[in-house]
Amino acid sequence: MTSTETGPDTTTAEITIVGHRGAMTHALENTITAFQLAEQAGCPEIELDLRPTADGRIVVIHDATMDRLVADEADRGIGKVAEMTLAQIQQVPLRDGHRLHTFDEVCEATTARLEVEIKDPAVMPLLARFLEDRPDVVARMRLTSFRAEALVQARELLPQIPRGMIVHRLPVEDKHPEGLDSLLERTGASALLCGWEGLTAEAVEAQHTAGRRVHGWPLRTPEQMTHALEIGVDGTTADDPQAAFEWYAQARAGQG
Repeated sequence: MTSTETGPDTTTAEITIVGHRGAMTHALENTITAFQLAEQAGCPEIELDLRPTADGRIVVIHDATMDRLVADEADRGIGKVAEMTLAQIQQVPLRDGHRLHTFDEVCEATTARLEVEIKDPAVMPLLARFLEDRPDVVARMRLTSFRAEALVQARELLPQIPRGMIVHRLPVEDKHPEGLDSLLERTGASALLCGWEGLTAEAVEAQHTAGRRVHGWPLRTPEQMTHALEIGVDGTTADDPQAAFEWYAQARAGQG
């Protein structure tokens, strides 16, 4: 299924293995090295996180700060990326010789589909402007978020890009009192990305009936891969894509 399709692919039982922040088990997360390793492992899709800088650029980072990634402990506590310029950010060395990348750099360095998680909704207007003359990137993207308001904004600014709602578990009423169906309708989500807790075959089937794809996350053990096959998810997000492909082959063989 391409990134522009919205419903589940009912013609195949294949599970899409998505590289979580690239191949983050083998290289620093959200770096070009990690993304390229995920592609080399066979991932047709990579997951990454976007945040804005103080001077209106888009950087690829999960956390609000670089504290967890810096090479030098002295650089911890220097502030949030949203309060720093790109030049300031890229002067900070990260572990293993890396630095923070812009979204533009990642797009240029990769060819896989892009599962783009919006960490800060303030990045949405910047992203819309960036994509105005990048139809090649638009065609590769799905926008995802834990934050419903980010997807509502994405629906308004980038309606041509499919959206996926991320939830930690089912049911969702502790975080989203409106309930799952209302949440997915309001955000216009064509995919549900759900943690394993509460994600059953019945829940997956209900979303397929509604025309949505379902991804389970995170994929970190062979047992989770077996469970993913049993409940019929369309995809899963793996920290170690190479291991995930091996577990997938083993689980499929076990079904035979």
